[in-house]
Amino acid sequence: MQSWVLLSRIRRSLKRWIPSQQPQYEQVEAIDLEELRADGSRVDVARHEYGILQDWLTSLMRSVQSADYLEQAWLPGTSKDAHYYVPLAGLARQSQWLKTITSKEFLCPLLASAGLEMLASLLTLLLPLFLRRVLQEPTHIGNFVALFLASAVATLAGRAKDQICRVLSVRASSVLSLALFQKSVRFSNLAHLRSPVGKVLGSSTTDMMLVRNYVLKVHDIWSSPVQLLLIAFMIVRLLGLSGVVGYVAMSILLFSQTRANAAVGVAVEDYLRIDEVRINHLNSAFQKIRGIKSLGLESMFLKEIRSAREIQLEALWRRLRVVFCFFISINQMIPAVTAMVSLTSYWYTGHELVPEVVFPALTLFEMTFSPASKFSLSVTRQFSILPCVRRILHILQQTEHRPASHEPGEISQPSDPSTGNLIHFHDAKVSYPTADDSSTSFVLGPITMGIPAHKLTIIHGASGSGKSTVLAAIGGQAEVVEGQLLRKSATMALCTQDPWIMLGTVRDNITFLRSYEPVRYRQVVRLCCLESDIASFPGGDLAIVGESGANLSGGQKARISLARAIYSEADLLLLDDCLAAVDPRVARKLFHECILKLPQTVILVTHQAEFIRYCDHVVSLANGMVAEITLVEEERARGKVDTDLYRFYFECAGGPQFIMLLSLMLFLTVAVRIVNSFWLPWWMGNVLSVSTTTYLAGYALVVMLQAAFIASVGVILVLGTMKASRCIHEGVVTRLFRAPLDFFSGQPLGRVLNRLSVDIDGIDFRLINAGDLLLMAATSLFAAVIVLVWSSPYLLLAFGPIFYFQYRIQSLYRVSARELRRVCSILDSPVLSVITESMASMPTIQTYDARELFEERHRVALSRAIVGITVRYALETWITLRIEMLSVGLLGCAGLLGVFGVLDSLQMGLIFTLSISLSKHMHQFLWSLINVEVEMNSTERLRHYMTRIPVEDDHRVQPTSPTWMGDTPDGAHPYIVIKSPDSEPEGEIIFSNVTVQYPRSHSPSLRDFSMCIRSGEKVGIIGHSGSGKSTILAALSALAPVVHGRITIRGTPINDLPLTTLRSMVHVLPQDSVLFPGSVRQNLDPQLSHSDDTLLHALSVVGAFHAFDLRHSGPLPEERGAQADPTHHCTNSSNLLDLVIAPGGTNLSAGQAQLICLARALLANPRILVLDEATSSVDLQTENHIQLVLQEHFRDSIILCVAHRPTSVAWMDRVIVMADGMCVREEGRSGSNADVGDVSSNY
Repeated sequence: MQSWVLLSRIRRSLKRWIPSQQPQYEQVEAIDLEELRADGSRVDVARHEYGILQDWLTSLMRSVQSADYLEQAWLPGTSKDAHYYVPLAGLARQSQWLKTITSKEFLCPLLASAGLEMLASLLTLLLPLFLRRVLQEPTHIGNFVALFLASAVATLAGRAKDQICRVLSVRASSVLSLALFQKSVRFSNLAHLRSPVGKVLGSSTTDMMLVRNYVLKVHDIWSSPVQLLLIAFMIVRLLGLSGVVGYVAMSILLFSQTRANAAVGVAVEDYLRIDEVRINHLNSAFQKIRGIKSLGLESMFLKEIRSAREIQLEALWRRLRVVFCFFISINQMIPAVTAMVSLTSYWYTGHELVPEVVFPALTLFEMTFSPASKFSLSVTRQFSILPCVRRILHILQQTEHRPASHEPGEISQPSDPSTGNLIHFHDAKVSYPTADDSSTSFVLGPITMGIPAHKLTIIHGASGSGKSTVLAAIGGQAEVVEGQLLRKSATMALCTQDPWIMLGTVRDNITFLRSYEPVRYRQVVRLCCLESDIASFPGGDLAIVGESGANLSGGQKARISLARAIYSEADLLLLDDCLAAVDPRVARKLFHECILKLPQTVILVTHQAEFIRYCDHVVSLANGMVAEITLVEEERARGKVDTDLYRFYFECAGGPQFIMLLSLMLFLTVAVRIVNSFWLPWWMGNVLSVSTTTYLAGYALVVMLQAAFIASVGVILVLGTMKASRCIHEGVVTRLFRAPLDFFSGQPLGRVLNRLSVDIDGIDFRLINAGDLLLMAATSLFAAVIVLVWSSPYLLLAFGPIFYFQYRIQSLYRVSARELRRVCSILDSPVLSVITESMASMPTIQTYDARELFEERHRVALSRAIVGITVRYALETWITLRIEMLSVGLLGCAGLLGVFGVLDSLQMGLIFTLSISLSKHMHQFLWSLINVEVEMNSTERLRHYMTRIPVEDDHRVQPTSPTWMGDTPDGAHPYIVIKSPDSEPEGEIIFSNVTVQYPRSHSPSLRDFSMCIRSGEKVGIIGHSGSGKSTILAALSALAPVVHGRITIRGTPINDLPLTTLRSMVHVLPQDSVLFPGSVRQNLDPQLSHSDDTLLHALSVVGAFHAFDLRHSGPLPEERGAQADPTHHCTNSSNLLDLVIAPGGTNLSAGQAQLICLARALLANPRILVLDEATSSVDLQTENHIQLVLQEHFRDSIILCVAHRPTSVAWMDRVIVMADGMCVREEGRSGSNADVGDVSSNY
């Protein structure tokens, strides 16, 4: 009866542990945090974080297995989300590490896991002692029970320790992620330069993975040496001095890895450092992808990215070859070499090799593999974690943004000139910090002036005179190095020259930090002239706008940014040239009906002199000084990983040659492992009937061959990984640069960078690590199973049920682990998107004091990621415990066969030795098999970008037989086949009934547009914002989809031209200047085809020296304040070529950046030049000079100019007026500019 009760309990336990054959589908809904607190019956992963069984996962896993996918909504909730760790993150941000580590969330679990680690280690070390007693008395059941219980309890304690460490790893990475983000949104301008977005992203992705992996194995650094010492004591007690000899050999092998560990640390640091550079290049490229495509600079950016990737791969090669070709082969050799040396010494000293000595010794030697390998890897991990820690500390130790000094009340001294002022500069010198302390930066001042409260102040002056620096000083982005800047306490709002638009709806971008009030919202929309634009959006003001406003025109972005500032009801509005991107009519309406009537204090930076006479307070800047202050007293108011994915990876890794070589080495490794397992029993039984010396020499040969074959497998894997990583990265990046603009408007930048950072790291290291473990475990397991079955066929009766249950558990886990990794990758993308978005909009966030909004968005995104990684780690505990306990069951079956006398002592010794190690091999094999499939998710995501995203030039045909012209007429482009269809008018560029409609737009942006442009003609294009002006230019460069009609250049349809050819002919100067990180020389001449004198001449012609005068310490030929000759070289002009441009051109004003772009156009000498508001951010004097340059140096080129200023198009041969995507009026020049000027002045 008791037996039936026991069997019933076992059956119920198996039902809990082993999934049923046909699981029921059960949807696990997402749990709201408030519901979690209110309803204790709902799943809260925080309540089960220290559980060993993790039974709550079974229902979720059955649902996933039944559906073969995992929805995010099925994940449970947690009461310990990112908000829970905010206090600890605050301590970490302030570098109070002692308080952080000794808090109850870290110290108590750390001590508990240490105790469990010690218990598991001691019980594991007792197994050989129990084994010896079992071999001495095979039929004594008490020895067998002790052996079985010690193995079971050691397994339970070890897995409990692992689960606690997994919880700690999630906590550590969560706290550090929060601390890094809290710090990044508080960066000073200097900190932003020293820790750009690439560094913050790298620390938030790669470094966080390294931190988690380190915490998971945090106890190995002390527990593995303790285990090795205890094993050494037991071996010496068993074998005497012969054991010491074996341990000396093991020590030599371990210490041989010391220098290699240092090399790995250097390689990891180099890899991470170059990864920052690569991510910065990618971020800069995709932020300015429209301009890059229009200028045809893809190849230049690709060259920089490829160069960084090659350096990174070289560091990866140094890391992988040491880890997989040296460490792993040495670690695999340690048990066999130690056993060989010890047993040989034992035999030479006259002792007999008997089973009760040999097999416990072999078990102890086999047990040295795990702590020796862990100790080696833990030392390597110390060197790997140091660069990570340095990078994190570098960010956390950066200076934080501090707003300008606030006055608590009114200024007390009546005679002080700042009386009644909201802001007062007193002998203030203002400077932008630089990343390199040795480099010079622009210095404004000393200036003394006040900004009156509740009035409009206009700041104007030449480009580079310091206008934007004044606003930056008020907002706190620039530093006051001398004097004082006093500001009464006031809320601020900012409109930058490059308007910041966040990913979200139009309404979200306008309301921003405020609640939605319909009446006030509609009023602001009307004042900012956004009603017609919102009506044209699909979905109205609920339409989603891409990150950085990718699907908005420049004018729309500027007006949304202005609407956000007005809706905020801030006390102080900082408007940095916000009227430059809109047409004159809209600019006048915005100024007179909106800005002039605002009751707040408004500071407007502008080049448009027509507004000055309406202003309360005018400040004129020149050469970094206040030239004049004018006061006006008048006050104004799914599925599984398919085989095609593995085939794709193997093809990238080398194809059939790679597979054949790897298979051959694996076969030889398995064969040598089998021979190694049988060799000692053959020796003790003299099965081969050879001399002892022959057995000894054979044993040594087998050990050496095993190490050689394992090293060969590592070499093949490393070479294949290098080739696959290079191939996949190249394919993904190339495909992204060929993707159409519409792809980027629908893709958050964080998602793209996530695949190019986290997933690239996955195929660089995590996949080969999982693959190598799988192959080593597979060879060991296969060899062990063959030996066990060969030794005792009765074990097949035990293997059948055990392998069946393991298969069932593994199949249930495999689907959940695979789908959970996919979901976790998706959950990581919003976290990175918040980081990239906040780093790109730092001045706006700091001015609006919107840190809390972005921190909350980051906490919400991070909370979802925390749930994903917590469930993933709980799954690991679930599978590990069950597989290892089944292996313990195999040990019990072998013991029962010995108790009943089925096996003799020699067979029992061999089987027990292999059974103890079989648990490890079986767990590693199934775990690695699943982990490889999980890690293939990175390859799957990258393959999608590499093969499935659309490309621009799929429809284009490379000319097979072009008419190559040595002396082309009129300087025609040599790639063009000249045709003259009789059905079309004669012209260089012809638009024939062209209609352009963007994919997600309901109405065409250009309607049935026709135009003929003759060679050398200058055409101006004007119209209201959103009228289709920029669409004409985009269609000419094949950046906008032409759904009807065609465009021809010299008779050749542009669809027949390769994109590189087309965009090399059409040189575009966009609204947003396209500059990339590097020197001015590299930006001017990416191909390095011009001399420095030529570059300096181009800069001189466009007037760049005058604009950059204040950024260099050399004196000017003329006196400061005098009229500068823009064509005169300043004495330190060569320094300008070496000036390093920061990512995104953040260390330049908008006017300076545009002058560099104009100089680049002058050097390119294109046949077709397109100006898209290229002079909107320069003063009128500089614009007049640029127009003279255009007329003089582009006399034979076609110029298409989109502009809002009448003076920008007044000198054109023709001006066309656009409205609603159609040409509504056209005026030509007939002897004077009067007609053109009259037309342009109305728009």
